Amino acid sequence: MRTEVEAAGSQLEPGDFVQLPVPIIQQLYHWDCGLACSRMVLRYLGQLDDGEFESALQELRLTRSIWTIDLAYLMRHFGVRHRFCTQTLGVDKGYKNQSFYRKHFDTEETRVNQLFAEAKACKVLVEKCRNVQHQCQ
Repeated sequence: MRTEVEAAGSQLEPGDFVQLPVPIIQQLYHWDCGLACSRMVLRYLGQLDDGEFESALQELRLTRSIWTIDLAYLMRHFGVRHRFCTQTLGVDKGYKNQSFYRKHFDTEETRVNQLFAEAKACKVLVEKCRNVQHQCQ
């Protein structure tokens, strides 16, 4: 299967792409894109009950500071098989000076690094990848 970039400019062939009927769920705030995407995935998989989702957010202590590792734990909570590929196993220090993260970065750094450290024991599959094309090491 070719990527959209590879297929650009050439005629598409059957099987080049798979289009899934994933429902669109809009973000409620400027910071919750990951949660909106998670809701879409779970609704597509038929596993989303809004009450259960809210309960899961409370149980996992997900509030306004959502990191990708949080979403991996959320998917695991709902039994969604997945693999989280990342370039950084832990907090990327490059976020420290970004306005959204600055206020709570030190607290979040400890929390997020702990999630990475406990991932295997919690059955959250995390792999370090070399680049954005997810070629895991």
